[in-house]
Amino acid sequence: MAEINDDNKALIRFLNNLMPLSDEIIELAIQQTFNINVRKNSIITCPKEQTDDCLFLILKGIIRGFIIDEGKDITAWIVAENTLFGNIRNPGVLKPTYNEQYQALEDTDLIVLPYSFIDKLYDFFPETNILARKLLAINYHISQERSILSRIPSAESRYKQFQEGHPSIKFRVPLKYLASYLGMRVETLSRLRKKAKDDKN
Repeated sequence: MAEINDDNKALIRFLNNLMPLSDEIIELAIQQTFNINVRKNSIITCPKEQTDDCLFLILKGIIRGFIIDEGKDITAWIVAENTLFGNIRNPGVLKPTYNEQYQALEDTDLIVLPYSFIDKLYDFFPETNILARKLLAINYHISQERSILSRIPSAESRYKQFQEGHPSIKFRVPLKYLASYLGMRVETLSRLRKKAKDDKN
């Protein structure tokens, strides 16, 4: 088996937590996934040498997904370490309404999972469909939480819900992006943060 570096270990540990991996799958992961480092504020795309789309696993850092609508930058989601993100392929013919982009909010370390690697897993290791099903369930749960959060009418309640659900990243995200994600003005978020701080004192 090829040598396993720290980045490979992180990916294998992430996947192993969902389903025990065979030596053959681990070998393929070592050979066909790789690490990239992204500077803060950079837009993230699949490396140019990749001929197909890819997914990313966050080893260190925070990523936001965003769209531009009529010139307005809208943050759709924010994720941190040990999370997969990227262009999820649609098995049908539906085209995305918006072109979602990804931005690093900190200097970030990522593992790149090319879809060619993912396709090989499905083709040669049918058991990885169990892995895919578990990842789908995780992503569905995250999407459900975002959907509920966006429908809470009170700005203060939305902020409290975010604090409870993301205690480790609430102060790592710039105010303007967090305010956009929570659907409120920056001034409102600043006031809520101050109120929360005062309530603790």
